Amino acid sequence: MNKLNAAAFIIAGIIFSKGQVGIGTATPDTSTNLHVAPTNISNQYKGTLLGTMSTTNRDSISQPATGLMIYNTTDNCLQINNGTPSAPRWECLSEEPDLPFGTMTFGRYKPIYPGITASTISIPPPQYSPTNTQLYGAYPANGNFAYNDLFRIDVGRRTGDTYSTVLYNVSGERITFNYNSNAYHNPIVGSNISLYDTQGRFIDGDNITYYTEAQNCYVTVTSPAKWAGRKFLIGVNIFKEDVSNAIATGGNGTGKENQSMLTYIFEFK
Repeated sequence: MNKLNAAAFIIAGIIFSKGQVGIGTATPDTSTNLHVAPTNISNQYKGTLLGTMSTTNRDSISQPATGLMIYNTTDNCLQINNGTPSAPRWECLSEEPDLPFGTMTFGRYKPIYPGITASTISIPPPQYSPTNTQLYGAYPANGNFAYNDLFRIDVGRRTGDTYSTVLYNVSGERITFNYNSNAYHNPIVGSNISLYDTQGRFIDGDNITYYTEAQNCYVTVTSPAKWAGRKFLIGVNIFKEDVSNAIATGGNGTGKENQSMLTYIFEFK
């Protein structure tokens, strides 16, 4: 090949044509920089495999470009960085139709009563740590709690028959947000709430939650600027996985070994 400005040339099956790249096709579509044909030279249908990696591998990528795509083998989904190189926000591509939510994360923990930890949670909540014995999350054998790139839910025993749910900042930076909660025992509204990294706040302002309660809170991030305007629906629900007897207020009724907690974080589009 003596002339690099030839109309088209082929290297190892990759066709370069007029500044475009075609794989398996000599005529890349004029609207593309890269055009991958669905078949190979033997006319066999093939797919396109993006970089496959775990969440840990993904998080080791330095300054990932906005729009960078990978296949996450931890979450088993195709992910795209909808954030920036300095503040990546990895989101799974969903098959769902036009829903009001973007990312949705869930966690299930069982059993939730009696308290998994013998320690009672402190006031204010302890700093977040996956090994903190005041938090149920220190016992991963029982399940997990919902989390995303900014927030994590965890739970600790408040008294023998009550628990407290904590919303933690796990973003690595200080976050300020507004929120309002809809809880049976004590609905509250909070404005300009600031949490440093790994600092938490009780979702229900009275700190004590009975095992018949559900808690939901609507969160709007106000700072830092790169996350301002992000909105979340965050909540916890207790349920029983059988139909024998209802959950006792303190959670210590018949069938308590079948009581589970479902936690979730929905981000609005």
